[in-house]
Parts: sequence; C-alpha cells; structure tokens
Amino acid sequence: MSAVSEAGGEAPADRMAVHVVWEIGLLLLGGGVLFALTRSSSGPFAEGGWSAFSAALAPVLMLACAMSVSLRVGAVNLAVGPIALLSAWLFTDASGSGSAMALAFGLGAAAFTGIVLATLTAWLRAPGWAASGAVGGAIGLWAETQGDPGAFSLSELPQTGVLAALAGAAGISLFLGLVGAFAGVRSRLAPIRDTPVGERHGRGGLVFLGLLISSSLAGAAGVVAAWTSVPDAGAAGLPDPILLTVLALGAALLGGTSLVGRRGGVCGTVFASLLVLAMMWLAQARGWSFDPSWIALSAIVAGFLVTRLVEAMNQVDENEAASASRAGSVDDLREEDPRDTGSYERYDEDLADLGSGGESWSTGTGGIRTGAGTTGGIPKQPADPFGASGAFDDLRDGYGTRFDNDRRYGR
Repeated sequence: MSAVSEAGGEAPADRMAVHVVWEIGLLLLGGGVLFALTRSSSGPFAEGGWSAFSAALAPVLMLACAMSVSLRVGAVNLAVGPIALLSAWLFTDASGSGSAMALAFGLGAAAFTGIVLATLTAWLRAPGWAASGAVGGAIGLWAETQGDPGAFSLSELPQTGVLAALAGAAGISLFLGLVGAFAGVRSRLAPIRDTPVGERHGRGGLVFLGLLISSSLAGAAGVVAAWTSVPDAGAAGLPDPILLTVLALGAALLGGTSLVGRRGGVCGTVFASLLVLAMMWLAQARGWSFDPSWIALSAIVAGFLVTRLVEAMNQVDENEAASASRAGSVDDLREEDPRDTGSYERYDEDLADLGSGGESWSTGTGGIRTGAGTTGGIPKQPADPFGASGAFDDLRDGYGTRFDNDRRYGR
C-alpha cells in the first residue's frame, strides 16, 4: 500500500476503501443476476443446474486469477487462453496412460511455458503483452499443425472433484489478494510500476514468479475444462483460447485489478468471474439476439473504467504527501516551537543550588536572586516581616486602636 518515493520517504498508503465498496457492489449485482438465472426455464443452467455452473466457473476463475497475478507484477499474460488449450490438448492425449500421467503432461507443459514466458519478460525485459502474444501465437500454430488429440480415456470428473477445484481456485484467488493487500508487498511492486518498460527495476524475480504462477494456473484451468466436459464418441472437447483470454482479462479488470499494475482488491476477481459467467448464461437462457461472448468483451471495456476509478481514487495531492512524509518528525517540533527554552536554564541552576545548600539566591540583581541571604540553602526571613516592609502600619496603628476602644466600652 505504501510505496517508497525517489526522495527516500514513504508516500501515503493506497486507499483500499474503493476496492471494498466496489467488491460489495459486485457481490450484490452478481447475486441478483444469479438469482435471475435460477428462475430461467431454459438454457445451460436449466439443463445442468448448479453442477454444470460450478464446472464452468472453476476454469474461468482460475484463468481470471492467472490474469490478475500477471497484471499485479506489471506483465499482462495474454497467453492464458493458449496455455489452457495446450494443457487440455496434452491432458486429453495422454489420458490413455492414466490420470497421473495425463496431469503430469498437462501441468508440466504449462509450467515449462511459464518458464519460457517469464524468461522473455524478466530477463530480456520484453513487455508482457508482446512476450505473451508471441508465446500464445506459437501455441496456436502448434495446435493447428497437430490436429486433434487422441481419444479421451478417463471418466468425467465427479461433482466432489469439481467442487474441490472451484474451492481451490477461490481459495488461491483470495489468498493472493490478501497477500497483495499488504503494504510491504505493494511497496516491492512499486518499482515495476514506476519504471519504464525495458529499463532495470530490480524486481525481476517477482516478475518471474508471477508469470510462472499465472501460467501454472492457466494450465490447471485447461485441465479442469477438459476433464469436466467429457467428449462424446471420443471427440476432443478443447476450450476456445481466444474466448478464455477475453473472459480472463474482463473478469480480472472488472474485479478491480489495475491495468497499470500493483493495485487490486481481495475478493473482486471471484465476484467478477461469477458475474460475467452468470450474465453469459442468462443471455443464452433468455435468447438474447447477440452472441454472449460480447458480454466478456464488454467486461474488458468496463474494466478500463474500473481501472480509471481505482487510479483516480488513489491519487494523492502534494500537500497530503508532504504532510504524511513529515508527520511525527522531531525536527519539525524543534523548528516550530516558539518558546525560548534558554530562559529556564537560570532557574534550573537556582534549584540545583537550593538543593545542595548553595548561595545562588543571596546574590544577583534580578528576579528571585535579590533579597535576604540564605542559610543552608533556605532564604533568611527578617525578625518582623510586617514591620520591615511597613505595608501593614495603618492596620496596626489606626484600626487596632479602634478595636481596643470598642472592647473597653462594651460595644
């Protein structure tokens, strides 16, 4: 949340309130759309129910989380859809060797692709969109030359497995969102955001790790997508890479992850994925005249506005930044204290001499130094303080005689 400025001070913390308010709005809107979807008498939800919706939501949420991680480290991964296609293809083709071997092929290919993509971005300092575009294009060309994979030999993933995959995707998204909300993590990501593309920012390790996590999540999404849609008659059920990329980017931006990098919420990716998928299914159920894929594209445009909102609400004026950087400074208290502390030194010396039996009060020309001498550090008092001063002569001589006469005559 707080970023170290070039001058060495700390800028004011990011305002998380805008994310909280926006995520509450997403939750309410997504709940309303989902309620309307459950009332539909036709469409994919009416045919498959909650099990089908969970099976479709799990890979979408994984891809949105993968996109959000890449956006946080300032290297947008536009290859999440092609990586999901690669993992689904290899998982389906190796399914004849058992689920363990199929998972190893699918997830291993995604991890290897992530290493290649992270190397291009972190080491060669290529922009994330360019490196991921090149990797995604290479995967697309490879898929066209390979044709269809072999027949899928595994049984369909049971409902418990689907729910476990969905819970795992949501948990990873929330965990990464909480980690990204810490001030220390955001301050370490700040140089990536502030450094121009192609220049060294000293955070290459974070970029490498972020893209590796992003590609691995994309591969897991492809595996879940292929495993939850068992093909009929041995035909391969492969996901659409372009649609998956558009869905992931739209859900990530709509959830509050900044397109500029570093900033983002906690639960926004989960709520936005739910909202976008529910809207697409509702469009199919109501028979709307346009392709539901336009909803995913509209989510990207809406995400641009959300990014602008997040950035605008985190703008800090110069006066606030200056006051926050100087708050609690002892030097400011010394400079602005109008009191003359030097005038107290004389009284300190007097008190010290008084305690030690000195003669500081018996000498001097001003203040409490003038007057009678001292004995043992205590000022001497004259024998008759009233007579010495003469201040009470009238009371003693004048009014005192009148009081005696009154007593004599019994008045």
